[in-house]
Amino acid sequence: MLKSKTSRLTVAFVAAGVLVLVAGGVSIASNMAFKFNRQVISAGTGQRGSNWTSIPYINPYPTANSFCTQTGLSSTGTLRATITVLDETLGSFTQASCGTPGANTLPWIAGKGFNVRQPTTGNPGSIIIVGSHNPSHTFTIPDAGTGQRGSYWFAVPYHTTAVSAGDLCSHFGMTSTGTLRGTVQRLDPTAGSFTQVSCGTPAATGLNLILGESVNLREPNGPLTARAPRHF
Repeated sequence: MLKSKTSRLTVAFVAAGVLVLVAGGVSIASNMAFKFNRQVISAGTGQRGSNWTSIPYINPYPTANSFCTQTGLSSTGTLRATITVLDETLGSFTQASCGTPGANTLPWIAGKGFNVRQPTTGNPGSIIIVGSHNPSHTFTIPDAGTGQRGSYWFAVPYHTTAVSAGDLCSHFGMTSTGTLRGTVQRLDPTAGSFTQVSCGTPAATGLNLILGESVNLREPNGPLTARAPRHF
């Protein structure tokens, strides 16, 4: 297990103007531009193969379809990759299949994570994601409600000083005392299982953020608005 902030997100700065390379959990940074090799677990039963994904806030993917095409997700035939987003206000999911008109109109918001499910047929195994960070981008975590209302899938920046769920709790000022606390939830795409921790607990400090993933934030005393955690 990676044991420290510096070891979790290994960072080496190179000459200005060189694109950041991120592969195997290691990042090399310059000018906040990224090229990331993201593993994609193929779809299985239940939540296995649900890859809740983070992409840089400035990116060359104006639509879900362009993301599918540029990353090589299955976009033809009977079995296609799907992209799913959650509307945190309504608490409802919208899903579109790659290579269909629906993937051109899927709500696509900078800073929000989305779920990629790729069928075993044609599974690329990994995809290359590119883009750069927008340090001025702000987020609003709504007040948690019934069902999925208030669930915000936050796209964790690739090159951030926040390395644990507890760091996100602190950064956004999520409720960390009392009976009703903010929560951070991660989905393991290999096991298909969720891990949820409450802010202000040792479990939140111990839940590491995974490079390229998004996590679900819920806040019982929302809304909360803040910029993304700063970069190195």
